[in-house]
Amino acid sequence: MTGCRTLPTGASDSLACGAELANLPALLAVVAALCHREQIDEPTCYDLQIIVEEACVNVMHYAYPAGQSGPLTLAVQIAHHGGPRRIVVTLEDQGQPFDPLAVAPVDASCPVEARALGGLGVHLIRRLSDRQHYQRHPVRGNVFTIEKHLMPVPPSSH
Repeated sequence: MTGCRTLPTGASDSLACGAELANLPALLAVVAALCHREQIDEPTCYDLQIIVEEACVNVMHYAYPAGQSGPLTLAVQIAHHGGPRRIVVTLEDQGQPFDPLAVAPVDASCPVEARALGGLGVHLIRRLSDRQHYQRHPVRGNVFTIEKHLMPVPPSSH
């Protein structure tokens, strides 16, 4: 992993690194570790990994000028308050402003050859998550927050 560092936040698992494809496995490992620790079911964990992969790859490919990299921070946490138990994924980058939620929805009924290129990653994120929010922050840059509701943890049998 090149240039990654775990951020000590206490409330969430975080990793800051360069927005480079070589760092994708380390970013996905943060999600896998949270899933394991929180006993999140495999289908939900798989969805979370797809969500994080699509969002991170979009930053890696499009946030910074061609051939350049910049910072990317991933934070994942479990939220219990204000609604159902859910995982909250937050991605931050200092790249050019980009609101992924402004991307037009993909018309899945349209033949593949007639569709415009791009937008499928955002489509997957929308389909696999329950809530998304984007903001351009003056200091933090692009802040993309994604929430996915979790199934209740079954009581452990002792």
